[in-house]
Amino acid sequence: MKNLFILFFLLVGLINPSPSMASHIELKPCIQISHCVREELNVDKVNSPYEKVNSIVQNIPRTEIVESDIDYLHAEVTSRIMKYVDDLEISFSPEDNNLIIRSESRVGDGDFGVNRKRVELITSKLLGE
Repeated sequence: MKNLFILFFLLVGLINPSPSMASHIELKPCIQISHCVREELNVDKVNSPYEKVNSIVQNIPRTEIVESDIDYLHAEVTSRIMKYVDDLEISFSPEDNNLIIRSESRVGDGDFGVNRKRVELITSKLLGE
């Protein structure tokens, strides 16, 4: 009976995989452009782009990485004064050598350009500009 129970849960897991088993390549589009930025980069000329961008994110002040896989990174960035939290997501597709960076405020209608500056900072450091 115990083996049947285990087999049942294994089959359910194969039919309905958990979100952690899913590929994180596609990041959702920005719905409100006023506080969200999504950039797609071709990183053919960058050695180990995912490892490099992971290192860049680790060194951004007030940033905590909450999830990291082999092709996806999710970090929370807390603003200095108001303590608002922004979501920073980075997805890497090694087949296409594409890196997608998405930064979005969780609350509010505007972000004073913070998300755009964050994405530009990561992009410039990654591409060595």
